[in-house]
Amino acid sequence: MNCYSGNQSIDGKTHVFTLKRKCPVLFKMKVGQSLMFHAPENVSTGYTWSVAKPLQLFQVDQYEQKAKHHANADHPMLGQNAEKIYQFEAIKEGEEAIELIHARAWEKDMEPTDSWLCRIKVS
Repeated sequence: MNCYSGNQSIDGKTHVFTLKRKCPVLFKMKVGQSLMFHAPENVSTGYTWSVAKPLQLFQVDQYEQKAKHHANADHPMLGQNAEKIYQFEAIKEGEEAIELIHARAWEKDMEPTDSWLCRIKVS
């Protein structure tokens, strides 16, 4: 995985990463701070982003932001892209890796089409 040396914070408390804005080798944050991950997602294909394993140091919230559609459309278009947003709030000290995978839930034996990993030290 590539590392990103910069640190983008939207409010001094929330750090934002994407597939292109990678997490550093070891990202350091404090209890009460949040990390957000944004990635494109199209659920009509069956592929979704999910947390690979339960986390002990973070409270996890997830959201889907739908793409804007044309004003003339009466209904959302099937297959239209959206954005998956995860927010991880550090709730206790320690070190943990957050791994997100892009896969179909029913294809347990298949490799994910994409993944994102961030090792974090919370103090």
